[in-house]
Formats: sequence, structure tokens, C-alpha cells
Amino acid sequence: MATLAGALLLAGCQKKVRELPDAGEAVAGQGDDYDGSVDVTAIETLADLPREILVDDEYLKAEVTFDEGLFQKAPAIAMDVVDSAQIRIEAMLADAKAYKEADPDYFRPYVVRVQWNVVAEAGNVMSLEGFIYTFTGGAHGNYMTDARLYDSQTGQPMRLSNFFLQPQATIREHMNLVWQEIAEQKQRKAGGSGQLETFAAEAAELVNADSILAGEVNFVPSTVPGKFGGYVVHFAPYDIGAYAEGAYHITVPQSAFRDKLKPEYLNLFDGQPAPVERMGD
Repeated sequence: MATLAGALLLAGCQKKVRELPDAGEAVAGQGDDYDGSVDVTAIETLADLPREILVDDEYLKAEVTFDEGLFQKAPAIAMDVVDSAQIRIEAMLADAKAYKEADPDYFRPYVVRVQWNVVAEAGNVMSLEGFIYTFTGGAHGNYMTDARLYDSQTGQPMRLSNFFLQPQATIREHMNLVWQEIAEQKQRKAGGSGQLETFAAEAAELVNADSILAGEVNFVPSTVPGKFGGYVVHFAPYDIGAYAEGAYHITVPQSAFRDKLKPEYLNLFDGQPAPVERMGD
């Protein structure tokens, strides 16, 4: 049940949440210029935020689902991920319409599937992963992990760099660990063939501290309840390998950076990284 505080938090965000109709469903009582937007200041309860978005028409097949925990624990975050999903759908729908108009003989409906989950929480920090699959023509679709960190009290996005005293220097210290883990995963994906040293050298050419700090990174759960066990860097197919290799998820344990954290975040980390089940793996 939505609380007054939750409603006020939503109203304070001053954003618009787009309500998309189901497949082929017209919006009753609205003219052609209606854009489907709803002013968030008019939202009174969490029930007004969609838990699922479905689109099924000649241009686009879309299905987006959201972790219910977002709506109950952090309504401002829920609104942000709902809004970003709807923006993605609108952009793909516009692109699909343009593609069909330009090349109707080869056009096939676009597809997007998104699933947002809360993977870990500690203190006032919430870690989310969004599995995103898209198909826009060609031999196959592709997928990725959209990783996010938020302050669950304010709903403000956070980045990995926010947590370290010296972000660049800290991540540079992790690079050998990251390259080695990429190499070990590549060798496993290759059925045990290939040299680890070669794979690690290739990884060093593709991944550096800057790309990690700017990349898809979030925290993973810990073997100690209520703590983070480390951070994970996500690489989609094609990012650092062939499509057949699939995605890479490289986890750096909190023990590797605990002494580099800002004091106010130290108590959020403990234990060892706990496994996370991910779609596409």
C-alpha cells in the first residue's frame, strides 16, 4: 500500500511517466496529438505506476516487467526505471515505423523484452540489473545488462566512482584481476582451449579503468546478509568477444577495495560475493 511519504516522493520528482496502451488499443477520448503522458504530480498512489508494459502491433512486440520490490521500497526509483523503459519503447517504435516505411519488403517487427530486478541492497543504496533483449532485424537479436545504483532514500542515481576516495587509482589496481577473470571465462567458453596469457593480453587492449567507471556496473549481494560483496562489470555480446561467447559478468570482491572506500560507505560492504542468477547466462 502506498504511503503518503511515497506519494510525496513521487510528486517531488517532477517527471512524466508515459502510459502506453496494449496492442492496438486506442486511447479513448483523446485526439491524434495525445502523447500518452501523465504528469507525475497527479499520481496519488503507487498503483498508478505500471508494473508491466505490453505492446503488440505490426511494428513492435514489447514486454517489460519490474520487480515489485521497487514500488514498495523506493517509488522514485521505480518511476525512473519505468520511465526509461517507456522511452526505450517509444524510440524503438519510431525507428521501426521508419524502417518499415523505407523497406517494407524486408521489415520484420522489432522486439524488446526488459526485466528489472533488485539484486542487492545495503543501507540506503540499492543495486539494480535490467536484462534487455532487442531484435531490430538481421540474423539474431542481442541482449545486455543495464546496471544501476541508486540512493534509495532520494531516488538519485549513483555511480561506482561515488564510493571511492580515489576512483581512478582504485580501479587501476583492479585491472589485473579483471583481465584475468575475463581470460578465465574466455577459456571456459572455448571449452578449455586457448592460452590464458593471450586472452588476458587481448582483454587489456579492450578494457581499462576508464571503461569500467563509465560502463555497466552495479553491486552484487554478499554472503553476509544486508551487505554488498563486491561490484560486477557487465559486457554484452560483441563488447569483448564474438556473439557466440555470450555476455561476460566480471565480479571484483569487496576485499579488493574495502580500504579504498569512503568512510561513510565502509559498513555497506562485507563477506564474499554471492552468486546472482541472470537471464541470458
